Amino acid sequence: MPETVVHFQIRMPPYLHEELASRAKEQKASLNAMVVEILREAVEWHSSSDGQSDGKARM
Repeated sequence: MPETVVHFQIRMPPYLHEELASRAKEQKASLNAMVVEILREAVEWHSSSDGQSDGKARM
């Protein structure tokens, strides 16, 4: 089954882009792959840390 790709643009301060791009370069990974991994880990952490299991973000 082909992977579904969703295009998503994000605005961020230049200093944050520079930091993330630098880390991605050190890890020999693309910036996109690194951001996707950070988001995946954050969603998993958020779901497990507050007992949330429906995948909906809480504010």
